[in-house]
Amino acid sequence: MATAKKPMSARTELRLGREIQEQYDRGASWAAIAVDFDLSRSKVMRLARTYRDDCDRRARQNQLTLFG
Repeated sequence: MATAKKPMSARTELRLGREIQEQYDRGASWAAIAVDFDLSRSKVMRLARTYRDDCDRRARQNQLTLFG
C-alpha cells in the first residue's frame, strides 16, 4: 500500500511559490518548472497562484494601513 505524501506547510508553499514565480517571470514554461521541482504542472501553477494571492493580500493590507 502506497503511503500518502505529507502535506506542505503554508510557509513551504509560499517559499516554493516564490521560487516558481521567479522562474516563470524569467521565461521558463510551466512544464519545465514542473520537471525542475518534480511536481505536477497543476501543482506548480497552484503554488505560484498561492504566492501571487499572498502578495496581493499583503499589498492591500499595507495600503489600508497607510491610508486607513
